[in-house]
Amino acid sequence: MNIRKGWLKCKISDGIFPQEHAIQCSSSDGNIFSFFAPQELINEEKNSVQVGVLECKQDQCLVYVPSEPLEGSSRTVKVSTDDLIDIK
Repeated sequence: MNIRKGWLKCKISDGIFPQEHAIQCSSSDGNIFSFFAPQELINEEKNSVQVGVLECKQDQCLVYVPSEPLEGSSRTVKVSTDDLIDIK
């Protein structure tokens, strides 16, 4: 499987530690999920976090987020293709 990198639109807040941020995103079914991500995976200008893009079909993509979501769900999440930018 060829994992590409992409940027997922999100809401960025301060994390617990100086070099991390709390991230809040929406899945393709409208549920909110959140996790912590290091500074180097954040683009504050575009309000986005870097993710691994596993596959895309029609209007959804399966992505791998940088850390375990706080809601206890999997690190693999379906998101809307409209929420992804700069897939490489």
